Amino acid sequence: MEVSLKLQDVTLFRGSEHALLSEVVDSRAVLLIILRHSGCPLCREHLVVTEGMLAEIPADRCQVVGICQGDGAEALALEQELELSFPVYADPEAAMYRELDMPHGSWWQVTLGPMLRQPLKAIKRMRDVRRPGRDVRQLGGVVLLSAAMQPLYRYVQRDSGDLPGDDEVLAAVAAHCS
Repeated sequence: MEVSLKLQDVTLFRGSEHALLSEVVDSRAVLLIILRHSGCPLCREHLVVTEGMLAEIPADRCQVVGICQGDGAEALALEQELELSFPVYADPEAAMYRELDMPHGSWWQVTLGPMLRQPLKAIKRMRDVRRPGRDVRQLGGVVLLSAAMQPLYRYVQRDSGDLPGDDEVLAAVAAHCS
């Protein structure tokens, strides 16, 4: 996938501060955990799982950043509520989603399909549904970018219940950040 030069100019928000993606990314690769929206229980769970994987990600070669829709206050609140040691930024215009070609799902992909495939998990997760982001049909994923902001690994959700396995993400980090 060819990333447009616009990716580096995506403006992200965290609390009352804002920065370009090129300012957030330092000299290391960056693992972007891209949420469907900040109210998605599975997305929130994925951030916590990623926090648990940090010991296996070489911090001197790869930084981790969460990305959500919404505003900077929502992003910072999410980061603090989940007690994450990596930052979460908001992309209120969904510019990064567009630049990374993250698709919109159908209503089936974001609601009924995952619920019918795993009803018990869906019921449990529905207890933690928060106010949805601006676009509940937006799908997310995980993207590993080089320090030059070229994609090294890209996983795009097929539906709201689809996330890459920890081993797959760690293998991509190991392959590109060693």
